[in-house]
Amino acid sequence: MELRHIVGLLFDEDRKPIPLEQELRIIDDVVAKVRKQENLEEFHLKLIICGLKIIGRAHVVQSINRLIEGRAFSNLLAGFDMVNQENVTPPLLSFVPDILEGKRKDSFRGQCLPCFFHCGETHDRDNENVFDAVLLGTKRLGHGFQLFLHPHLQTVVKQKDICIEACPISNLLLGYTQDLRNHPVRYMLAKGLQASISSDDPGFFGYEGVTMDYLAAYVAWELSLRDLKKLSLNGIKYSSVDEATKDKLTKEVFPAHWNAFIRDVIANHSQQ
Repeated sequence: MELRHIVGLLFDEDRKPIPLEQELRIIDDVVAKVRKQENLEEFHLKLIICGLKIIGRAHVVQSINRLIEGRAFSNLLAGFDMVNQENVTPPLLSFVPDILEGKRKDSFRGQCLPCFFHCGETHDRDNENVFDAVLLGTKRLGHGFQLFLHPHLQTVVKQKDICIEACPISNLLLGYTQDLRNHPVRYMLAKGLQASISSDDPGFFGYEGVTMDYLAAYVAWELSLRDLKKLSLNGIKYSSVDEATKDKLTKEVFPAHWNAFIRDVIANHSQQ
């Protein structure tokens, strides 16, 4: 599980923000509790620290600095992103100097400020965020469906093996698509681009997890079991966990759960 997270929103009894190290320790404790209670040693959580573009550059710079600070003592932090509606907030280009400075600072520690940019959640052909995200070395494209308007950039994204975080339910409810059967990611999957399934803001929309998004994509995009397996494995392949963990999840954990799922499908089908 990877969550977009805004640091500094946890307070003590005096309504003062708690230190970053304490905030991350609390989250670590919750993860450990979930693993123990649910007997899920394979459960992993990563946080993508987010800056809010609508607040401005000072907040974004602070978010970058807190990420660099936190990665010195916590393995929870995966990288950086910026959010808010793209058509009414400053473009990614406005924050490029701050992001490059963050990469410079982080490089002294052997890192390079990994980025997972929310971009391409728009039908405005003139919006250039998705281009700038690729140039800045984003690991994934959050939403990214505007990419279908730019065939050459699709080729670049495919060559760089950048994954699209598809959010079908969110895109439908927010009106970015009126019919999921015409969702741009369906077309890009057919062209060989890689995608994973994300729920975006399920709590805001009144549901939990990614099951509804998988179901919507399965029905609207006419996916096969092979397609579902590939999308699920992409969730591991393009995640921010280390390579050893990816290898174990891919070769041991996922096959066991997938095979159990297939047995359920066969059993339910035979009962019908």
